[in-house]
This record gives sequence, structure tokens and C-alpha cells, in this order.
Amino acid sequence: MKKGFTLAEVLITLGIIGVVAALTLPTLIKNYQKHETVNRLKQTYSILYQAVRMSETENGLLETWEIPNASWGANTYTYGKAFFEQYLKPYIKVVKECKYRSNDCWADEYIRPNGVAANSYLPASKNYTYGMVLANGSVIGFYPRGTRCEVYVDLNGKKGPNKVGKDFFIIVIAKTSRSDAYGNFNRSGVYMYGQGISRAALTPGYYGCSKTATDLAGLYCGALIMHDGWKIEKDYPW
Repeated sequence: MKKGFTLAEVLITLGIIGVVAALTLPTLIKNYQKHETVNRLKQTYSILYQAVRMSETENGLLETWEIPNASWGANTYTYGKAFFEQYLKPYIKVVKECKYRSNDCWADEYIRPNGVAANSYLPASKNYTYGMVLANGSVIGFYPRGTRCEVYVDLNGKKGPNKVGKDFFIIVIAKTSRSDAYGNFNRSGVYMYGQGISRAALTPGYYGCSKTATDLAGLYCGALIMHDGWKIEKDYPW
């Protein structure tokens, strides 16, 4: 006499497995997405950091570089391109150059952590900055502003979620020390937007990385991830 499972027992077992999968799969997917975000952001930051350091051996210290002061418009693209080609081009592998004022690289729209569309400031990333696709799939755009060059970063280009703090961040190449909204650091270098600011100040307010922050919410998210040791903690506005 051979023993086995009845059809009812098999169906019950499969049902239990399905329920467990339904409960755990969203968490697994979210954790994987967080892991990918941190890795890609850290990698892109490292690419820029290393490029600046290598360029300094040929072009002098960063504080001596000539960073154009561009306004929104055609000169944002041309000045950004001039800055990139003069100082960084030999040290960054570019897969594709983004066209001026086109949607071939950037997303059509970005959303802030508070759920509000980023209708000011960020849309210029795809409209005016000198952009490119890197070998790791990230899209970066250069906006030179005299004492600094803001680098807009989209970790996966036109793919979703196109949300500040999830796949959109800002890195700053600063030729001077700063103690303002851009960050708190005492020398030139490559920094996350807001780096050096206390953790308590990175979440609320005008640029804060939280779902309740106002106006330019989310610009401090990269600095928060770095502050937490390249991790996305439980209070992160995912």
C-alpha cells in the first residue's frame, strides 16, 4: 500500500505558499530596488569623484578651475559641454550624448517625495543641461554655476519611477568651501547636495528628504543616503 497526498492537501499547501508569497514578495522587491538605488548612486558618485581627482593631476586643483556661470538657456548646454570637455571628458566613459532640449535621455516628468510634480528647477535637467548616458546606465547633466557645477543624476534614464530620491539626485562639484543649503564642507570637492548638514536638518524643510518636506523636497536624499553609510534606513521616504 503506497501513501501520498490527496488533491485537497496539495491544493491547501499551494494556497498557503501563494499567501506567503503575496505577503513577502512586495517587501523583497522593495528591498531589491533600494539596494539597486544605493549601488547605482554610489557608483555614479564614484565615477564623478574619481574623474575630478584624475583631472586635478593634469589641470591643477579643483579650486583653480574655471567654471562658467550659466543661466537657463542655450548657454547652460554650451557652458556645461565646455566645462565637461575641458576638465572631465578623458576620465568618464560616455555611451551616448543627450541632445539639447530633447527627451531622448531624461524622463518627461519627475515627482518629489511629497507627491508633487517637480515643475520648477528639475525639468531644466532634460531641457538645458549638457547631458550624457554613462556606461552604468545613469544619465548625468552638467549645469555650471561659477563657484560650482551641479550634476543632475537620473540612475536609469527614462525608466520609472522618475522620482526625486528614488532615481533622481543632485551631485555638486564645488571649487570652494560652503556652509549653506548646498552643504557644509571646508574644501573643494565632489559632494552630494546637502552633504555635511546634520541628519536632523536633512529631512524637514525646503529641500528635505521626506514626504512632508516642501517646495524643492527631495534634494537632500542623496546626502541622507551617504550620511547613513550608503544605506536607505526605515525613515527614508521610499
